[in-house]
Amino acid sequence: MKDKLNVCVVGSFSAGVAALRQLGHTVLHITYSGEPFCNLPEILEKNDFIPDLLLQVEDLGKRTLIQGLDALDCPTIFWATDPHLNLHWHSPYGKLFDLTLSTQQAMVPFFKADGLSNVRWLPVYAPHMDSPPVSGRKNDIVFVGRLSDQRPARTWMVEFIRSRIGDRNFSVEQSLSYAEMLELYQDTKIIPNESILGEVNFRLFEGTACGCLLLTQDLGDEQASLFKPGREIETYSDVLELEEKLKLYLGNDSLIQKMGQAAYERVQSEHLAVHRIERILQYADDAVRSRAEGAEAEKWFAITAAAMWESGLLDVPLGDVTSNLSALLQDPQVVVATLRVQAVAGFNSLLEKNIMTLLGGNLFENSFDLNLTGSTAALRLNNWDGAKAFWYRHLKGAGKSDMLPPKTPKDLLILWAKELKYRNRLFRGGFPFDFKRHLPNTAVDCLMSLHNACPDDVEILKLLDVMLRSRKELDQVRGNFLSALIMHGQHDWRLIFESALTDLRSYRLEPGMEKILLAKKIARKNGQERAFAMALKGRDESGLISVRMGEG
Repeated sequence: MKDKLNVCVVGSFSAGVAALRQLGHTVLHITYSGEPFCNLPEILEKNDFIPDLLLQVEDLGKRTLIQGLDALDCPTIFWATDPHLNLHWHSPYGKLFDLTLSTQQAMVPFFKADGLSNVRWLPVYAPHMDSPPVSGRKNDIVFVGRLSDQRPARTWMVEFIRSRIGDRNFSVEQSLSYAEMLELYQDTKIIPNESILGEVNFRLFEGTACGCLLLTQDLGDEQASLFKPGREIETYSDVLELEEKLKLYLGNDSLIQKMGQAAYERVQSEHLAVHRIERILQYADDAVRSRAEGAEAEKWFAITAAAMWESGLLDVPLGDVTSNLSALLQDPQVVVATLRVQAVAGFNSLLEKNIMTLLGGNLFENSFDLNLTGSTAALRLNNWDGAKAFWYRHLKGAGKSDMLPPKTPKDLLILWAKELKYRNRLFRGGFPFDFKRHLPNTAVDCLMSLHNACPDDVEILKLLDVMLRSRKELDQVRGNFLSALIMHGQHDWRLIFESALTDLRSYRLEPGMEKILLAKKIARKNGQERAFAMALKGRDESGLISVRMGEG
């Protein structure tokens, strides 16, 4: 690749554009117009620009899909900003590029499982800011972010902090501009952090860029590789540990200054836009042309648009979505996308006709996704025989003919849920699943369809608890199911103990500790106090639960 490049950047990445120009590269920056599609070859021709590299950065506002990528004679890169919330369309869209970059390291295996051959981790970047001395900052603690009923844990975090800091200055801002937020951070000592689904978020980089002490959830190795806990940032595993860290740092300006400065220096050496650009250029230099081309590119573009339309992210006429799909060679992926769109659109007669054609012609009988979609579509249409037929096709292809046959629609959805969990398709972050409109595509989708139809079904509640148990980022959701189980008379101390832990990880100190003590009381009554003690020892990461109980 040449030393000085012509780089076409699509999306909101002004800092990256400036960094490219400072490095001597020529940049054509295409910002989003609000239109759903962008015909890139036309724009390039209009600007008389021949790129050596194409980079699209996902915008978190209105999304734009690029047309004509297969016509470019240069490496093409898509930087997925929010893959933990948008994998359902990122995966097909990534097939139109030579390289997909994920801001979340944990999402890379999911991209690869969906068939993307070249996926790499590239975290978000920090803004280039000054870091005033902590001693001169007037705000002890600040949180900038929306508080809503959809994010109860965030509200619980804010309420808990407010209850523990006395008369210290604590500001919560929900409607600042980006520039106003950064200016506020420069006058703030501590920033508490909470993520949606256990992701490394923008707040981590924005706060450290201003020399603040980030007090953030312990997200494991991915976050720790970016900022060292205990030296550059501070972490907590539950509300008890958050309380202890607040006691340690509030009023300790010298320690805040030391850690905030260490984080700031890490930002300056590793996490600015120029560092991300340098890495992107390295990746581009190694990139091999692997994007879909021709009819294959048309296919994945149409499937991406269908996935976005299905989830409400693409405001285009339904007829455009369906006509683009119908114009393609009808392979399993296209048929699955078509059935899902028809289900949301309420085209029941057409949906029935299509699933019966698939069954009658034994079409694509070894496709897991098609059998899943056909089966759940048949259930939607009350076609029990059709729903079972797709399940039996799956069993035949998977060599699992010894499994017991489903006797009811509930049995069938549970079977699909277990198959999906086995394939690591547990849930779709960010997808607004509505069991009345959407066809299930994950284990949680299947079980939530049953739960919404019968909220008091204890078997389904237990299955949801078991499936979500290993995913701490879903504690709020799992906590609701555990509470429902307890309300329905499931007074197993283990359930109450698990419910307590979800409370403590969701900033609910008093309810969490009350349940811990109740679980211990029930365990003792049942002669299982030793088992309780072992469970507590294994799950009390900080040891502070035992201390609070007087057992530490």
